[in-house]
Amino acid sequence: MSQNLALMLGELQTQIYWLHDAEKFTELANAAAGIYTKLGYVQEQSETAGKLISEAYQLADDADLAYKAGNYDREMQFYDQVKDKLIAVETILNYQNSIAIHQMQWWLHFRHKQKLQIIIHLFLQHFKAVGFVHIFTAMKLTYYLIEIGRVHKQRDIETTKRNAIKYWVELLKTKPPQYPYLG
Repeated sequence: MSQNLALMLGELQTQIYWLHDAEKFTELANAAAGIYTKLGYVQEQSETAGKLISEAYQLADDADLAYKAGNYDREMQFYDQVKDKLIAVETILNYQNSIAIHQMQWWLHFRHKQKLQIIIHLFLQHFKAVGFVHIFTAMKLTYYLIEIGRVHKQRDIETTKRNAIKYWVELLKTKPPQYPYLG
C-alpha cells in the first residue's frame, strides 16, 4: 500500500511542477488537492489547501518578476504573501510545527540561485516536520528534492517522477505527524 501511495503522490508532485511551468494554476490546485486527499485529509481541506498552494505559486512568480525588475521591496511583499498562503495551508491541515517560512525561503533562494540557502531551508522544512529522530531521513528528503529540481530544470519528467516517488517512499516510512510538503 505504501509503495502504491508513494507512486500516486510522486506522480501528482511531478504534475505540479509541470503545471506550474505551463501556468495551469487550476490544474495545479487540483493536483495539490489530490496529494492531500491521498494523504487522508477530507476533500474540503484538500481542495482549500490546493487552491492556496496554487495561489502561493502565482505570488512567487509575481515576486520573481519584481526581482527581475529590480524592485526588492515589491518582491518581499509578494514573498510575505506567499508565506501567508502557506501558513493558511498549515492551519487548514492542522499542522503543529510551521514550515511555511522555510518553503517560502527556499523558493526565494531558488529564484536568486543561492544554492546553500536552498539546501538549508529545504533541510529545515523537512527536519521540523519529521523531527530529530529522523534527521537522516530529513537529509535524504532534502537530497531528493534537490535532485527533483535539478532534473526538472533539465526537462526530464521521468527522472523527476522517479525522484518524487523515492521522496514519498522515504517520507511515508516515517509516518510523520505532519507532512513537510507544501507544494
